[in-house]
Amino acid sequence: MKKLIYSIYSNNVDKVGFSVTNYKLHQFEKYKERLIECKRKYANKCSAEYILVETNSSDFVDIQFEKIRLLEEYSKIYDEVLYLDFDVIPTANSRNIFECVDSSKISMHPLDRPLDGLRMRQMLDTNGFDSQNMFVKAAAKKSMLVLEGLAPNNYVYNTGVILGNSSIISELKFTERLNEMNNLMEDTQEDHMFPTEIGNHFVPNNEVYISYLIEKYNIPHNNLSMNWNYIMDDVETFPDGKSDFIHCVSKDFDILL
Repeated sequence: MKKLIYSIYSNNVDKVGFSVTNYKLHQFEKYKERLIECKRKYANKCSAEYILVETNSSDFVDIQFEKIRLLEEYSKIYDEVLYLDFDVIPTANSRNIFECVDSSKISMHPLDRPLDGLRMRQMLDTNGFDSQNMFVKAAAKKSMLVLEGLAPNNYVYNTGVILGNSSIISELKFTERLNEMNNLMEDTQEDHMFPTEIGNHFVPNNEVYISYLIEKYNIPHNNLSMNWNYIMDDVETFPDGKSDFIHCVSKDFDILL
């Protein structure tokens, strides 16, 4: 069984909403070699190859789509493929995910983001929305599915960690369906299912689209538990020691490396 772990990296990413800052870009450059090395060591543990794809693209959205396109391309060469965002760090005690998780199903960590009246009011009052906000992404996915006549759930998958074998990845047909999803996203902007302060931030997005595909086409999937994608940010500032992968969204790598 040929196994691959890969990441994608650019040192020149345009700022998008609240997601990309000068601090975060500087941290990537400062810790680049250590971020590569920790993934190489993990790949060795898993008897897998590791590839870092360095792209010249500066467009944040394009880079996010590129990682899914690469997932599909690599699945034609390798039996099992694991994608890790460049800010995902395997811990010293991390287990072999290929042995622990069924790769015959597409596997990602789900984020439950119900946008109820109170939450919506709070975020509208604080101008807390942007295109990368997970509540906005959940609303965009819901709008797409409602236009298709489906009853959506509140979940959006975080694509910082994606696992699958060649067979299940081929079921996504993400690249093949991309234009169709882009057109549907345009339709949601005219539908006004949500307030304009939210709907104005509906843009093409890999997490919205992959969540939409899984739900619409009933693609077999595993909901990865938090230990495989522990999101370390302004809320969760330090992991509990049980995590296999730490997704260091805050880019405070000095705590971990």
